[in-house]
Amino acid sequence: MKRERVTAHIDDVRRATASDADAVAEVIHYSTADSMPWFTGRNTLDEDRWWASHVLLHKADVWVATVDGNIVGVVALHDGWLNQLFVRTTAKGFGVGHRLVEVAKRESPRGLQLWVFRRNAVAARFLETVGFSLVREGTSSGRHSVSEAAEPELLYRWVP
Repeated sequence: MKRERVTAHIDDVRRATASDADAVAEVIHYSTADSMPWFTGRNTLDEDRWWASHVLLHKADVWVATVDGNIVGVVALHDGWLNQLFVRTTAKGFGVGHRLVEVAKRESPRGLQLWVFRRNAVAARFLETVGFSLVREGTSSGRHSVSEAAEPELLYRWVP
């Protein structure tokens, strides 16, 4: 999908399939680059494609939001953790993140938790608007990349 601003409504929120792996990777890759330019642990697009195809889609319940048939948002769940929540920058402000969180809550009736980088204040504010509460602060200490220095993070939790 081009980097043009999305102006249409969400077509669908559905489970991701193996054929969605490249598009899922692209959403995660470009959203990370746009929203966290300071994050040094980013992978290349090819690495993200491999990971989405060989790891993420096999180990998590992944849902995607589409606009005009293009994947613009991704949420991945695993054992009560919201592992991934990304919306293309061009699709922000149209309710994509809200819809994906609704699905995550429906699929995780016992609650959800996730870590967010402290520097990612936009994500932290969003989580609070959709019912998540700050539980504690910590550091990533290599959770994202072996070469990454410890990055301050916030643990958020949603309890029904």
